[in-house]
Amino acid sequence: MRMRRWMILLVAVSAVMATMALGGLSQQAASPVRVLVVDQTKTFTSTMRVAGLVGGLRSMGIFEVGVVLGETQSAYGDPLAEQLPQEAEAPYDLIAILPRGLDDGTTTAIWVVSAGLGALSPNVAGALTALTGTIDLVFAEIGEAIDVSEDLWPGLLWAVYATKGWIR
Repeated sequence: MRMRRWMILLVAVSAVMATMALGGLSQQAASPVRVLVVDQTKTFTSTMRVAGLVGGLRSMGIFEVGVVLGETQSAYGDPLAEQLPQEAEAPYDLIAILPRGLDDGTTTAIWVVSAGLGALSPNVAGALTALTGTIDLVFAEIGEAIDVSEDLWPGLLWAVYATKGWIR
């Protein structure tokens, strides 16, 4: 069973990297989209998936990726509530929150925080599609990307993070 999970992870990361390398060639002239990955996972398997996600995003050439470890009591907690962004870090264009509960199956939602879809530049909107697709591939069978078009929670988090200076 463990070998099967590793094989799925390797295939997913390989597929993401190959697909995005081909698709990202036309977007390399644009400025990179800044993405913050907030990791609240606790298991080794999930940590490897997060590493695969971050590595895959960085290899695409369209993302500038930052990583923060967060801690909440539930999937609906605010992992950045106790932190303020450093000037060199923020603001980000997109924030992906890998919530507590992915490891034990109590949640399958991976929150992708952004401004409303109509407020995004074409560059960021395209990157949002690439980000959610990559998340769905890397976290297949245990989670899926949920953005502002699918749930209110990412929109509410955007409002909080925009006020604090985490996101544009």
